[in-house]
Amino acid sequence: MRPQLPWVLSLIVGLACLSVAAGDAIPEHQRKQIWDAAPASPRVAPKQPRRVLIWNTPAHLMEKDPHKGYCIPYGAVALEAIGRKSGAFEPVISDDLSAFLPGNLRAFGAVVLNNSSGAWITPTPANLTTDAFRALGADAESVERALRRSFLDYVANGGGVVALHFAIAGNAHWPEFQQLIGARFTGHPWNEEIGVTVEEPSHPLVAAFGGKSFRIADEIYEYGPPYDRAKLRVLLSLDPARSNMGVKWINRTDNDFALAWVKAHGKGRVFNTSFGHRTELFWEPRILAFYLDAIQFATGDLEAPTTPRTDRLIRSVPGSEPVPGRPGFREPFQ
Repeated sequence: MRPQLPWVLSLIVGLACLSVAAGDAIPEHQRKQIWDAAPASPRVAPKQPRRVLIWNTPAHLMEKDPHKGYCIPYGAVALEAIGRKSGAFEPVISDDLSAFLPGNLRAFGAVVLNNSSGAWITPTPANLTTDAFRALGADAESVERALRRSFLDYVANGGGVVALHFAIAGNAHWPEFQQLIGARFTGHPWNEEIGVTVEEPSHPLVAAFGGKSFRIADEIYEYGPPYDRAKLRVLLSLDPARSNMGVKWINRTDNDFALAWVKAHGKGRVFNTSFGHRTELFWEPRILAFYLDAIQFATGDLEAPTTPRTDRLIRSVPGSEPVPGRPGFREPFQ
């Protein structure tokens, strides 16, 4: 039975208002597109009722958030639609750091980091005036240490995390956060159509793509240390032979551009994907199915291997010119 925490219950009561506010920023026809594209049912039935925290950039950091006007509101509406339409989980949308207090985190089967950015684990002066935060320590530094430990313990003890797009760049001052997710954001050389390799066609978390490689248009990331294939299981990666390798700001010399992976952290589960920048993604059925599978993996409902593979993908020699073909996102999956 799920714990009935006062904070969580009050948050759920206010969820309808949050959802309306998020939806108001999106044209009605696009909200309908998102709902229509969301999966009607989950790939597997939940083992028990699930509550999932959809975590947005906190208000005091939103002004500097590079995704405040599109990725975050579209992502929030899409993630809510995924949960409600499929029935796989109850979405709780929040930017209130109280969600990460130790007692409150236990109410969630997983946390989805919805393009959340900035040092969001750092408490604000307003946070430090409340009894719940003051109980964690005597000053801001000690409170932040407690919040960090709360999140890491939550995952290590069996919780799940889904990081979408820029979420991996959050908390840049906290090295353990990058270690938890599995890499560090180092830039986005591509914002165009690229070729994607499905590295493990039989893996449950790439079922949305039918086991076939495809093309997609999005802002595509490059990752750096602590990224290491020996410590995570890569599911999708950029195919240099079918992508424009003439773009600027490529730093990797090994052509290893992972786009999605899973990893274990203690008893918990971590999923990360580069996808989640362009608004069109949030009404692409296969991307929403991909997200739902990731969330069900994070909650523990969808079993999927996380052990790093010992094999090494052999890459074709990349070209230096843009790949010919249709640009944009009208028909990205080929």
